[in-house]
Amino acid sequence: MKYYFKYITAITILGMTGIGAISAPKAKTNGGKTIDEIELMIRRGALEEAYSALDSASAAQPKNAQVDLLKGKYYVAINDDANARKAFEEAHRKGSNDALLSLAEIAVREYRVDDADSDIEAYKAYIAKNKRKKLVDNSADIASQLTRTRSMLDRVEKIVVFDSITVDKEAFLEAYRLSPESGKLGTPGDLLPEGIEYSEPTVVYCTEDGREMMWGAQNEESIFTLRSVHRLADNTWEQQANVGDHLGEGYDANYPFLMPDGVTLYFASDNAESLGGLDIFVSRNNGTEYLQAQNVGMPYNSPYDDYMLAIDELTGVGYWASDRNRLGDKVTIYMFKPSASRVNVDLDDPTLARRASLHSIRDTWPADADFSDIHRALDAVQRGEKQGSPQFELSLPDGRVLTRYAQFTSQQASDLMEQYQSLRAATDAARARLSQLRVRYGQGDKSVGSEILVMENDMAEAEAQLRRLANDVVRAEMGGNVK
Repeated sequence: MKYYFKYITAITILGMTGIGAISAPKAKTNGGKTIDEIELMIRRGALEEAYSALDSASAAQPKNAQVDLLKGKYYVAINDDANARKAFEEAHRKGSNDALLSLAEIAVREYRVDDADSDIEAYKAYIAKNKRKKLVDNSADIASQLTRTRSMLDRVEKIVVFDSITVDKEAFLEAYRLSPESGKLGTPGDLLPEGIEYSEPTVVYCTEDGREMMWGAQNEESIFTLRSVHRLADNTWEQQANVGDHLGEGYDANYPFLMPDGVTLYFASDNAESLGGLDIFVSRNNGTEYLQAQNVGMPYNSPYDDYMLAIDELTGVGYWASDRNRLGDKVTIYMFKPSASRVNVDLDDPTLARRASLHSIRDTWPADADFSDIHRALDAVQRGEKQGSPQFELSLPDGRVLTRYAQFTSQQASDLMEQYQSLRAATDAARARLSQLRVRYGQGDKSVGSEILVMENDMAEAEAQLRRLANDVVRAEMGGNVK
């Protein structure tokens, strides 16, 4: 995945805390490496070599705060925040003011907002106290992230995450078990028509009827924007169009999912309103365009990449992918029960931070949790069973078998099918009436004889009309190419 976490990668943290600007000692350590060289190792990801060099540097310069600062950066790079925190605290004890920002970053990631605030204030106080040194204040980014984190902690949605699984990032879509009525998610190679532009990584969303697809592609500035394409009545595809360059607000917008209402759009973006990396956003179409997107908040989003939210209304299951557990080439897929209206966790709930971070999905479970119905529905999808009753069944010459009105590509065909269904229902009712009359006639009630004859004639005409309507439906759907 091309996305990298804001504020938390080793490279970003090294740059933001200003290590490069510190007048580092140039003397070699016992291992033959300078502080600057060790810093470069961490930047380049040569972590085993950096660890060995840091061990030597620590022995050679036990009072050097920069060594402890780099130790913290090393531990951050290997996703060991506990040891990173100890190293930063030691660096601060030895006089490193920059260590305070690194401590604040860890505190924000752990949703310890008061601790982060204290660290930032202490950092800024040091800057103010030493004006003559003309120190650069590098706290703006982490302070902004702290503000967003604090705001989102005030409105953590009270959802039930009933399951989570760890899968390979490259094949994470295999964990999404959507019913056909919710549409399809797939790779560009599997779903997009030939000749359509796209960029990796992205996911293509296709509506249930196959008439619209959405995905992500980079523009001339190498920024991901959402694209869409519609299938025309003759089964050809129109030119692809931008869904809305404004949705990403100048940053990447990717991983779209359109709800069956055709109005509600979920996607992921790393814009200025994200907690870090990709966050999940929602926008709604007003009939003309998609409105300004809103961050869906916690627990969906975290200081890491969170993306590809999809909701299956038939099974009652929602999904999203997250890198918050920092599993390298693996990703966590969370499965939750969507709610009709948003209810937030009480601000005085002692599990607020745990629920916001999904420290344990069991924190989200009600006391009487029973997810057997959900698992049965998901198993049925896995077996390919239909989750909704078919509205009809229509076999087409091109091999398609339509079972719902939403699957038609022609509005005329859909309208004709409604007429067909209405006539068929009336005909079935008349056939049942005729059967009753025949029973009465057989039992000796000769008074119904004339009505039987009239109804038999009407039935023959209705059957002929049904056959004509069925042919008209097929012809309209196939663009008039059926004789």
